[in-house]
Amino acid sequence: MSVAPLRLPLLLPLSVGVLVLIAAACGGGNDDDRTILTPVSGPFIPQVISSDIAVGENRFVVALLDQDQLPIAGAQLRAEFVRDEDGSSTVVAETDLTAITILRSSTHLHDDGEQHLHEAGELGVYVATVEFDVAGQWQVFTSGTVGGEQMEPTPFLFEVRETPLSPAIGAPAPQSVQLIIDDVDDITEIDTSLIPNEGMHNLTIADAVTSGRPTVITFATPAFCTSQICGPTKEIVDALFTQYSDSVNFIHVEPYDVERVRAGDCQPGLGACLVEFLDTEWGLLSEPWVFTVDAAGNIAGKFEGVVGETELNEHLQELIAG
Repeated sequence: MSVAPLRLPLLLPLSVGVLVLIAAACGGGNDDDRTILTPVSGPFIPQVISSDIAVGENRFVVALLDQDQLPIAGAQLRAEFVRDEDGSSTVVAETDLTAITILRSSTHLHDDGEQHLHEAGELGVYVATVEFDVAGQWQVFTSGTVGGEQMEPTPFLFEVRETPLSPAIGAPAPQSVQLIIDDVDDITEIDTSLIPNEGMHNLTIADAVTSGRPTVITFATPAFCTSQICGPTKEIVDALFTQYSDSVNFIHVEPYDVERVRAGDCQPGLGACLVEFLDTEWGLLSEPWVFTVDAAGNIAGKFEGVVGETELNEHLQELIAG
């Protein structure tokens, strides 16, 4: 039985060394078999957060929950990847997971027009770069040390698609056309950040990805993101904008029609106010997302959910260097 991954509505992280895991080539030295199991209850419950896992290289994100379904930050974790082939389930690759911790927050617009930042505690996730060689049912066994306590290998079942729902690495970036600063009376109509950045709303995606410069595209809603990780993600991108905007295009897109959400016109939920091209052109099931596009207009990187500042900075440096 397949276990559905945790998803953060809507739709819903690596550090200095990006761990590349190639399932087809990493079988040597490990002959252990593990039976494919449905996750069982225990003191620590891993869940796969990544919503778009496909054959090829993936940024693989795991959350660790306690018995109260609250996220656990700062653990030291390792992952073993198992697939069922010809009736035998074998560990085909393994890697350490990099812990990323952020302080969740959201912006709130008051009736008097003032916006304030509301903090909501820490959120920790664990990431690695993983390459899957075949589609189908896989299992990840997560083990390690949590607050000094040993965590025995604990399974979680997930599905690997033949092709991703979102644009694949190397594929042309969709030439979407979103509202920009010239289309609205006030930037707060298209940016719910505590401090909106006009420099991220000067170009449409279509113009940015055909400009001959690298582009960073952030789909995030600091005010309406129920996971409260959109704001922190946007803040990381804001810092990179300050550093790289002379050579890189930065685009911020709110996933929802901001004015309709504020008017209470999204029934039965926020999905009713989704900006259409996020689904039809980008295939997104979660938020936030950060995509990078190279100077030729092709997808160079994709980061779902919690993203690390070092991780994104190093990726962007490589993209600029060509």
